[in-house]
Parts: sequence; C-alpha cells; structure tokens
Amino acid sequence: METVRRVIISTLTIGAFGGVGAVLWLLVAPNEQRRLEMRKNFPEANPAVMAEVRKRNELVLQAIKEAAETNDNVSRKPPWGS
Repeated sequence: METVRRVIISTLTIGAFGGVGAVLWLLVAPNEQRRLEMRKNFPEANPAVMAEVRKRNELVLQAIKEAAETNDNVSRKPPWGS
C-alpha cells in the first residue's frame, strides 16, 4: 500500500512540474508576429552579410585545399593570414 501511495505522489509531482514548465513555456515563447519580426533581423536576411560569409567560406575552403595538397605542416608556417 505504501508503494502505491509513493507511486501516486511521484506521478502527481512529476505532472505538476511538467505543467508548471508548460505554462512557463507558453508565457515566454514568442507569438507568431514576434517570430516573423525576429526572422527579419537574422544575419541571413541581409544580402551584404551573406556575401561576406560566402567569401569567408571560400577563403577557408581554399586554405584547406592548399593544406591538403602539401605535406608541410601549414599550421606552423607563418604568416598565417597570407
């Protein structure tokens, strides 16, 4: 009988904490209008920023390709930026 009581109390406690968490999530989560507004401010929405990201990715891939084609340890060869 004691085991059944503990199981019931545990289940109710877990359910209560889950309910409190769900209510807090509903209070904090942004609504649809706020989500659309936030989406406009992402860096991916700005074409200039995306062009800069693409250029940086090209430079990184080029450096990786050059490092793969040589047997030298390129991390120890200064200057690293050129």
